[in-house]
Amino acid sequence: MRLTRAAAVVCLLAFGMSACVKQRRPMRGSVTVLVLLNYQVDYLRANGRMPVAQDQVGGLIRATNKMIAAMRQRPMPVIYTINEFSPFEPVSDLGQNFSALRFEPGSALDNRINYLGGVYFSNHDWDAFANSQFEEHLQLIGAGHLVLAGTYPERAVLETAREAKRRGYEVTVISDAVASSDVHRRDAALHALQQGGVAIETSDQFITSLGQEGEG
Repeated sequence: MRLTRAAAVVCLLAFGMSACVKQRRPMRGSVTVLVLLNYQVDYLRANGRMPVAQDQVGGLIRATNKMIAAMRQRPMPVIYTINEFSPFEPVSDLGQNFSALRFEPGSALDNRINYLGGVYFSNHDWDAFANSQFEEHLQLIGAGHLVLAGTYPERAVLETAREAKRRGYEVTVISDAVASSDVHRRDAALHALQQGGVAIETSDQFITSLGQEGEG
């Protein structure tokens, strides 16, 4: 009987330790990563299939290129994500006006963005984490702080930020480097992000903070 009870205790302890290990969040590093979401022709060009408001594009491009240049000077990592939706899903494609379809010209990155700053991940979802290789890369480079910018903040930025927070990352969104179909949608998304615990900064504030990180 004693042996049976002892064995039971060992089993319970082992089970508890196993459960703790499985529930523990992955370790996060301290590296700041600039994540640029869906800077694609169909979203940024006036003749694209799902263009953002064109009066927001110029500021987004200038702010983004400044940040890319600042990251490369350190050097610090930059990641580009691009939507590549299946052309064989007509219901969802219709809701996105058949934009960013795989192998279509509109899914390409807009060449006004400095597109040589880092690595690329394609996706079939607005949430960047839907591509498992995205987080695998974040873990590989020791990422702990994700700085997000890009098109349709009420979709890509909001969904990616929420998932990043859930996974334990620190998240910042750049207010002058996001663009949507109108100013009300853009500002509502920024408000929702801030309410969800995401830091909101301008591109100049972010670039200044990089210098402070270097001094630290």
